[in-house]
Amino acid sequence: MKIIDTFAIVKESLYSVQYETEELNEFAKCFELWNDPIYLREFFEQHKKDLDHEFWKGITIEEAIIKTREDASLFEDEIRYVAETGKTERLETLSTLFEPLSEGKIEKEFEKDKAKGMKRPSWLRIYAIRIEANLFVICGGAIKLTLTMNNRKHLLLELKKLEYTRNYLQGADNENLEFFELN
Repeated sequence: MKIIDTFAIVKESLYSVQYETEELNEFAKCFELWNDPIYLREFFEQHKKDLDHEFWKGITIEEAIIKTREDASLFEDEIRYVAETGKTERLETLSTLFEPLSEGKIEKEFEKDKAKGMKRPSWLRIYAIRIEANLFVICGGAIKLTLTMNNRKHLLLELKKLEYTRNYLQGADNENLEFFELN
């Protein structure tokens, strides 16, 4: 895994990494996939057992596709809106949308965070590293149908991306990253 670039989603507020194996930055990739009915059908068929859990109240694959696409649209708009608003408003920043990845585990620097989709309950997750109250770097995202991230391959990958990105941001090459010029 190697980060080849960072992209401003909302300048001075929200950035996203791009890994060498991907054609898009992680923010764009998530929302493209979550709006792709073919990808969603394959995903929900592959994870049908998780989707059938009583927590999701018997939702069908068709309903899950529609729910995901609607939630993704609302979620993307909300993230962009809050990122922009947070540049001038102290009460509504990305920190009001994102929360620490693990309950009770707050890190002082480069905190691993998550944001959940808008349609509750939502299985959409965006994962990011918090630099400041309204300065985040997106490093991935996933559909999370299970209680924890520790037992599904696609979620374990997201944990690795969080750790890799955190280490990258803490590394010596940060002078080349656009958003660090703001600090």
